[in-house]
Amino acid sequence: MKTLSSIVLLLTFAGLASADNFVYSSLPSPIPVNLPSLGYEATSTSEFGQGVQLSGDVGATLTTAEVYMSNWALESTYETVGTSTGFTVPLTLDFYNVGPDDSVGSLFATYTIAAFIQWRPEASSSCTGGAFLGSDGQCYNGLGQVVTFSLGGLSVPAQFIYGLAFNTTDYGADPTGIAGPYDSLNFGLIGDGVDPVTPSVGSDLVANSAYWNTSYAGFYGDDGLGGVGTFRLDANDWEGYDPAIAFSVAAVPEPAAIMLLGTVAFVFLLLVRRRSTARRPTL
Repeated sequence: MKTLSSIVLLLTFAGLASADNFVYSSLPSPIPVNLPSLGYEATSTSEFGQGVQLSGDVGATLTTAEVYMSNWALESTYETVGTSTGFTVPLTLDFYNVGPDDSVGSLFATYTIAAFIQWRPEASSSCTGGAFLGSDGQCYNGLGQVVTFSLGGLSVPAQFIYGLAFNTTDYGADPTGIAGPYDSLNFGLIGDGVDPVTPSVGSDLVANSAYWNTSYAGFYGDDGLGGVGTFRLDANDWEGYDPAIAFSVAAVPEPAAIMLLGTVAFVFLLLVRRRSTARRPTL
């Protein structure tokens, strides 16, 4: 007869298989060495993000958010900051309801983490302009990396707006006033700036658009007519680019795993019953 430990092992193995748990994703797969990116200090940015339409057009309980960041900062530039492998910077992910005409509505959740960011490699002699040679044989100025926010079961509607915010020397909710590697930290973008691009899971609330808080009027598609220095819809000005981010829910067992769980449970009950019957006294 199988022991209880062997049954538990089978149950554990069955639970390993899980369905794709993204409900929205614009993250490329596999994760590339680097992507085009939006520099917050360089573009006078305090917050940048996107309007989300979840797959299935229903609300969800989010467990994680994965954000693609591109770091252009060198350790040799900031030798007194962080460690030999990277530095830590507070990153904030805000969640907003969708207001009238796809405007930014009320803030309903915010998460701040101390994100560890790896230094980009020093310049390679085989590359020009101070770039480094990536593992794919191409030259890059920034090193891409995915930062994960633990959302702990955040309930969101089918449509919402998110914004990623952090402080740089001159911008953000509380500018540091001191130059640092965060001035060279960018939000990664999928796309080539020419061809239309869409998320692989879910969709954008407003096609070819983004949500942006920049204090420079000329960066907005409407030249700042809709407001400057406020997080708002930047409509019809982002064809060819989309922020690289993914939102996940708890993994759901695959149908095959569910069938295996049911089979194991059934066999376990039969074994228990057979053993119990064998122990009964005969008359």
